[in-house]
Amino acid sequence: MSHDHNHHKPSNIGIAFLLNFSFSIIEIFGGILTNSTAILSDAVHDLGDSLALALSFFSERLSKKEPTKKYPYGFKRLSLIGAIINILVLSVGTGYVISEAIASFQNPQKVDSIGMLWLAFLGIAINGIAALRMKGSKKILDKTVVMHLLEDLMGWVAVLVVSIVIYFTNWYILDPVLSMFIALVIIRNIWINSKLVFGILMQSVPDEDLYNELKEHIESIEGVKLIDNFKLWSLDGEEHIATITLSVLVNADVQNIRLKTKSILNKHNINQTTVEVIA
Repeated sequence: MSHDHNHHKPSNIGIAFLLNFSFSIIEIFGGILTNSTAILSDAVHDLGDSLALALSFFSERLSKKEPTKKYPYGFKRLSLIGAIINILVLSVGTGYVISEAIASFQNPQKVDSIGMLWLAFLGIAINGIAALRMKGSKKILDKTVVMHLLEDLMGWVAVLVVSIVIYFTNWYILDPVLSMFIALVIIRNIWINSKLVFGILMQSVPDEDLYNELKEHIESIEGVKLIDNFKLWSLDGEEHIATITLSVLVNADVQNIRLKTKSILNKHNINQTTVEVIA
């Protein structure tokens, strides 16, 4: 897990959010004015990304608060609440877009291809600038944001191509076709994020390969007979917690085994650990 605390990165996240959020509002009005469901579906996509960025940014700041007696694990899981809100907003917005696209399939409506073209140019410019502002950061949050911005950029390239084709052919059916494609991209993201959130809430093993690797290393410590119980789960997808109970040989150095076990876990950034050793 990266701990890049470069002072200018938060301002970059803020700028990326402001650019995306402002443009998503422009898109909503642009989609209505151009009568384009493709623009509206991209507005939902951008709005979802903006909301995810804002919630992640604020939850990350709040999660740095020290643990309390009432909340011994701190506030890391606030990011999950943000993710759930984002999933709900995207689900409602995508449902609306799909219903509009189905109506357009049944009765294709004339769209303003010139308006779509200008919005596409603006979308490419804004998402490109936002992605450049974030590029180069090592933080997981920032990398995720860049991925979404580049995805948005490709969506706007598709809108640009479709608007040009519609201008020369009047194939208005391409607009709902593109909106359905963008909706499918959003649904894929909803599904991936829902699986991640569900896994964390169910306290599933975050990484099975890591789990097996840790188990193998701990079992190889001199004096360890067997691992009675080993649980590994995640607070927020990044910070993991481990509890482990070891059976050791009668004459084993219990304190040394405990320290070595904690050291193995710490090397993998698992710092919240409970190690019980039974002779």
